[in-house]
Amino acid sequence: MSKEENKMENQEPVIITYNGTEYRAADLNEEQMALAAKLNVAGKKLARLQDAYDDYVITNEYKNLVIESFDRAINPEEVEVVEEE
Repeated sequence: MSKEENKMENQEPVIITYNGTEYRAADLNEEQMALAAKLNVAGKKLARLQDAYDDYVITNEYKNLVIESFDRAINPEEVEVVEEE
């Protein structure tokens, strides 16, 4: 195993990456660890909420199209007949 592979194998997992810097447990105190955990949870939750919002937008657009189609089906527009002279 190369020195680089051995070094990577012995590193602690990254707890959080903030402003491009990776922080591991050894880099953080107890308060910082708690805040990093909260940030990680909030980030994951926001990603799930974004997916749900995207689904909502698409479903709402589809619903509106179906409403318009239904309205046209029950209220057919009268077609004006233009007589040629």
